[in-house]
Amino acid sequence: MEPDLVLVERDGPLLRVTINRPDARNAINVDVTVALLDAIRQAEAADDIVAVVLTGAGDRAFCAGGDLGGLDLGAGETAIHRGRALFAEVLEGFRRLRRPVIGRVNGHALAGGFGLALACDVLIAADTATFGATEVKVGLWPHMISTVIADHVGPKKAMELMLTGERLTAAEALELKLVNRVVPAAELDAAVDAFTDRLAALSPVVLSLGKESFGTSRTMRREDALPYLAGMLSVHVRTDDAKEGVMAFLEKRPPAWTNR
Repeated sequence: MEPDLVLVERDGPLLRVTINRPDARNAINVDVTVALLDAIRQAEAADDIVAVVLTGAGDRAFCAGGDLGGLDLGAGETAIHRGRALFAEVLEGFRRLRRPVIGRVNGHALAGGFGLALACDVLIAADTATFGATEVKVGLWPHMISTVIADHVGPKKAMELMLTGERLTAAEALELKLVNRVVPAAELDAAVDAFTDRLAALSPVVLSLGKESFGTSRTMRREDALPYLAGMLSVHVRTDDAKEGVMAFLEKRPPAWTNR
């Protein structure tokens, strides 16, 4: 594996994960996929972080999808299948990670990179960023990310995007509610920092339970989701931080979170 394909850096209450292949537009290969899975494991094991920030190195691309230049069409079918399965684990891993994942979209988020961006919980994008399921233009199809796209824009719009391979500007992605906010490229870091500072003032265990509750309930039928959510609320109110938050509110003082 090439060294430092994915940088994992602790920054106070944050874990910053950066795909570090700027010369290849941060394209994904098997080694990057393995490194991202390791980053997810590190984030899951870090009890004292409040959020993960995912981005790409440089200012051209968040992630331009699969590394077509490194695609070995002569490789064994088993090896190719395992590589694809690992990327599916990355998408699911970020979705299921107990910490919120903030996508810092600094450039192109295309093909598999589009799916990777949509696996984040919140997206803050530079106004120069672009988004799209562009695989059809090179004779491929976004099979694995198709359901992720449909979850965000519905099946009709998802099919249109996949059939045409259309690239969306950051403004268009914002209009479709694919991203949370768009800022001038020069202000991207400040916008991400402002958002994560707000999270850092909150209880990590509360954010963790909230993300788990929201994500799990969205995979359920409504009649099953409501009893599940009632159970999660019962778990939540028993946490020390929930008790501390209520007490601090009543006593008109800042809460002192313990992450328990």
